[in-house]
Amino acid sequence: MAEYICPVCRQKIPRDLTVFLNHANQHIIQAVKKEHPDWVEKDGLCPKCTEYYERAKKGEEFSFRRKR
Repeated sequence: MAEYICPVCRQKIPRDLTVFLNHANQHIIQAVKKEHPDWVEKDGLCPKCTEYYERAKKGEEFSFRRKR
C-alpha cells in the first residue's frame, strides 16, 4: 500500500486516507496556508490535520501534537 506523508504534521498514513480539500473547505485552506505558507491544496492533508482545522474554526479544542 502506498504511503502518504502529511505536509503539515509529517504523519505517515496510507495514501487512500488522504483528504483533498475543495472550495467548500475554504476556511480550512486559508487556515492551513496561514500557518504553512508552502502548503498547496493539491498536496492534501491527513484526517487528523483536517479535523484539527475544522474544530479550530468552530472554536473547539483538539489535542494532538502536530510536528513542525
